[in-house]
Amino acid sequence: MKKVKFLIPAFALVALTFAGCSDDDGGDDQPVVTKLALADPAQAALTFVATSPEAQVIALDTDASTVTVEQVLAEGESKAEWCVVTIQSASQIKVAPANNLTTAVRTAKYRISAGTVTPVEFTVTQDFPEPVDATLSIDLEGEYGYFFTAPAAGGDVTVTTVTTNAHLWTAELDPGYGDEPYCTLKTASGGSGDALVVTFLPNTQGMMQSGASVTVSAGNAEPITIYISQDAPLATSVTIYDADWANVLTSPYGVNFAKDEFSSAKKQEFGVEANGECSVKVVAVGTETEVTDAWIESYYGSGAWVIYAVSENKTGAERKLDVILVGENDKELFRMKVTQAGA
Repeated sequence: MKKVKFLIPAFALVALTFAGCSDDDGGDDQPVVTKLALADPAQAALTFVATSPEAQVIALDTDASTVTVEQVLAEGESKAEWCVVTIQSASQIKVAPANNLTTAVRTAKYRISAGTVTPVEFTVTQDFPEPVDATLSIDLEGEYGYFFTAPAAGGDVTVTTVTTNAHLWTAELDPGYGDEPYCTLKTASGGSGDALVVTFLPNTQGMMQSGASVTVSAGNAEPITIYISQDAPLATSVTIYDADWANVLTSPYGVNFAKDEFSSAKKQEFGVEANGECSVKVVAVGTETEVTDAWIESYYGSGAWVIYAVSENKTGAERKLDVILVGENDKELFRMKVTQAGA
């Protein structure tokens, strides 16, 4: 009988133990989160004015009972103390930035999480106030003014990069004289670091085009004016005349200097009629190989081609070099065979 009395309480204890475990398991069950999204997808990017910003409330579409919010920090980034994010409920998050008294836009990124569903993120961007003393600069040298020359081919050409601490810079084009402007503004405004782009028509005039200008302004900074010109197309043909423009010369043409005829005072000049821009090269005789430290100086411009020796010939023998006028695709258009006597 003693043995039976002992077994009954033992069975009862086992039964109570199983009953207790069943009740505890039911109490630990939590609702499963199945959805988490922004009610308005546009709120993934919040923007705020610089001063006296009004708080914004993000609405969530979720079945979670609680959510968490954390700032997403890039490497080396500090916590955005200027922005206060408050969880008001599982479906509402309040975002309230302080006044931005800096000179730059500031941003912060946040992540909302709930359960095991994919988190959602939003960014906060706050503008900066317009500076009291605006600055403005461009990347063209301008000791005596700012000048830019575009290629003859035309198209969209980057004139300069504009730097300013103002929100925005603007550009205004003065097309200059002529019936039709040879260029128009591609970018009439931009932010700091943006390029000023001007669109040019192809130059078919056979000469450089000029007269246009662009004035760039930003805030109360002193405006900057850039004078815009366009190269003439490279020549494909030329006609060379003597100094009086009376006789047409044939290539190659001989040019002679005495041994002591040197300096620009002893120059020989020729007239040039070209359908575009040309350049001059001093080359070895009969070749197109340019010569460095040549005893000849030659230049072309405004329809005149000038050649002169730069030193007296003390070699005791004739010295010879060629001077060529080249145009499109570096093509030789005319050759002068230059000789300086040795005695």
